[in-house]
Amino acid sequence: MKLVALVRAPSDPAVAAAALAEASGVALAEARMRLARQPPALLARLDEARADLLAVALRKAGLAALALDDRCPTDKDRLPVRSFSLDPAGAVFTSRAGDVLQVAWPDVSAILWGARVSRSQVERTDKSKSFSVGMAVATGGLKMTRTSTQTQRSSEESSEQVILVYARDGRAATLAEHALDFSCLGPGMQPSSTANMAELARRLRDPAKEAFFDNRLVQLGRRPLPFLAGGESSSRTATMATTRSDTSQSLDVLAEVMRQALAQGLLP
Repeated sequence: MKLVALVRAPSDPAVAAAALAEASGVALAEARMRLARQPPALLARLDEARADLLAVALRKAGLAALALDDRCPTDKDRLPVRSFSLDPAGAVFTSRAGDVLQVAWPDVSAILWGARVSRSQVERTDKSKSFSVGMAVATGGLKMTRTSTQTQRSSEESSEQVILVYARDGRAATLAEHALDFSCLGPGMQPSSTANMAELARRLRDPAKEAFFDNRLVQLGRRPLPFLAGGESSSRTATMATTRSDTSQSLDVLAEVMRQALAQGLLP
């Protein structure tokens, strides 16, 4: 299966909606809704042949669209960075296991700054029995208690900023907020990890002048995407229902959309 994505907002939304409706077979109102999402955005998930045809048709209509495999690279395909060293010549990224990715600044093709969110919602139902005078009178003493049910809901959310660094030879590194040793920033180290990620993004962007830089995924990576099924799970017992969601897959897919768009000349 493949995903069809829009990389840039259409110059004429009405013409774009008509083109998408005609090429994909969806209703015009549905086409408008899909195009209303801030790009990069997913438009469809189809088998390989249909996805390629749709992308070609949309490009002929003037839209910056592309088709890509729905199995996108993840952190397993990138170097998970623990420590780093930045100097005027380039960057050296090192994983906890000791693996190294060294890249000169002119060889950095893209720096994507994003975020991912994990959420959990718990609904707990408690039943209790208590003595009820009214129940006892109503039933002539056959039933002395009343059963009451209370439902309690709670939710938790945690977010993590991520900077993805791509080299022109295909290598890539993941700099994740919760995994980095920020002491590598030296005197520029900030009081919070959020501020440290902003400082790190600046230090990567300034010397990598030829690299494409984008921070739209800080917001877009926090949202679940349509056509992706792996981001949510649920479990249920007699007294508790738990729903968990994670937008890591959303971030990975949108990052790959942007990487391929850059390679195909659709960005910047």
